Formats: sequence, structure tokens, C-alpha cells
Amino acid sequence: MNVLRESKGRDVLLCRKCGAEFPEGQATRDGWHYRCPEDDCDAEGLGEGLRRA
Repeated sequence: MNVLRESKGRDVLLCRKCGAEFPEGQATRDGWHYRCPEDDCDAEGLGEGLRRA
């Protein structure tokens, strides 16, 4: 089972561009706009640049 999912109790997102995996809260500040939290990646949007694991 995924350690991030167990420890955070939240949805885990995957970046389609760089492959990073992270808790949903790291990808958004307002709950509407999502962006990959990796410094060298510019993927944005659920379903476009990011997807739920």
C-alpha cells in the first residue's frame, strides 16, 4: 500500500510530466488550481498535467 496515502489520509496525485507523486495539499493553495510542486516542473491542472493515483 502507498505510504503517502496511509500517512496523510488524503488523495495522492501523480504528475503526468515528471512522474512525481505527492499529497494533494502540496499541489494547491486554494483547492481549485493545481500545479506540480516540483521546482523544475510546470505541469498544471487535474486531469491535464496531474492525475489522482
